[in-house]
Amino acid sequence: MPDRPWFVVTIREWLESQRLENTPHRAALGEAMNAGNVPELRRLLADAPFSPDQRRYLDDLLNRWEQSEEDG
Repeated sequence: MPDRPWFVVTIREWLESQRLENTPHRAALGEAMNAGNVPELRRLLADAPFSPDQRRYLDDLLNRWEQSEEDG
C-alpha cells in the first residue's frame, strides 16, 4: 500500500489490534480496505463493540480517508 495515506495503514493496523480479524466480516473488511470503500467500512463496523474513545478514533481516521479521496 505505498500510495495509501498513513491513516489508511493505521486503520488496518488498528483494526487488527482490536482483534476484529476473527469476526464474520473479516474478509469483507479486507475487501473494503483494499477497495478504499469507506462507506462499506463504516457499515461493517457500525455494530463493532468499540468504546466511545475507540469509536472517535476510528471515525477520525475514516473521515481523514474520505477527505483525502475528495481532495484527490
